[in-house]
Amino acid sequence: MPESFVHTGFSSRVVFGAGTLDQVAVEVELLEISRALIIATGSARDSADVVQLGLGDRFAGRIDEVRQHVPIERAEAARSKAEEIKADGIVAIGGGSAIGLAKAIALTSGLPIVAVPTTYAGSEMTPVWGQTADGSKTTGTDLAVLPRTVVYDPVLSRGLPLAVTAASVANALAHCVEATWTVKADPITEVTAVEGARALRDGLLAVIEDLHDLDARGNLLYGASLAGSALASAGTGLHHKLCHLLGGTYGLPHAETHAAVLPHATALKAVPRARARLEAALQTDDLATGLYDLFTTAGVPTSLHALGLTEDQLKEAIHTFAESNPTLIDEPALTALLTRAWAGERPAEGSTP
Repeated sequence: MPESFVHTGFSSRVVFGAGTLDQVAVEVELLEISRALIIATGSARDSADVVQLGLGDRFAGRIDEVRQHVPIERAEAARSKAEEIKADGIVAIGGGSAIGLAKAIALTSGLPIVAVPTTYAGSEMTPVWGQTADGSKTTGTDLAVLPRTVVYDPVLSRGLPLAVTAASVANALAHCVEATWTVKADPITEVTAVEGARALRDGLLAVIEDLHDLDARGNLLYGASLAGSALASAGTGLHHKLCHLLGGTYGLPHAETHAAVLPHATALKAVPRARARLEAALQTDDLATGLYDLFTTAGVPTSLHALGLTEDQLKEAIHTFAESNPTLIDEPALTALLTRAWAGERPAEGSTP
């Protein structure tokens, strides 16, 4: 029998399968959206064109300019655009940046979101929002930003370059791993996270062999969905807080930052039972080194220095985080963690607790 626990689940309608992009207009109609604002990343413009055509007179406007970490000026401009066109719903197509901007609008307006993810960020399954202002990233949780419907079409990500694919998978794996050790983690989030990690690992290795493997792309979307679901229930801890500081303050790329930090955060924080299950899912004898080796095999940068963080910024980040999060980690351990991540060092075998 499992130990006592409390689990909070979040409900979204999930439409999964090749060709489901064609169903977006139907899903918009089911939500009784009559004036839809489309938000699309640059790589998803062709898909957004298809959706726009399918919406017919339900299409009200479009935003094609999005940025990582949702800068506040972009959020405010998007909110103004939604008001101006009298939007009563949003269709977000693309990666986490498009979905993040849709969430920024929903946070203040309550407009329903139909999310069509083309990467593996998993944000579409969570009520978590983020916004950057004055060099600082703020995150929060609000059910108003949870997409009402998520449409997963593996065809849309089949042309995603390997570098982008692998970095996005690293981001999703960070959701899986951290969802097993937060204070709100429970047996349900653990099972979800472990299955997500298995699907992500299998999908990534298959995509390395064949970039256009549709089954592999489906596995990655499935894993990302589970990763997002697990994180939505379990919340975030040390790893995500570090990555939000590094990304929001120093402008580091979101997904790649996760790849650089996760093996070293895992070496400190992994919970024994979940660690063993994650190791089995990832087919490794040591979780921290297994993650590092998977990322390097896929060509994901694993050094914060290579991502643009200077040595002075590293020292500043250590000081800032130690001051604002004294109960999460002591300064010597934090210094060791971030210094190894900055250098891109492979964790020592057996470093996972």
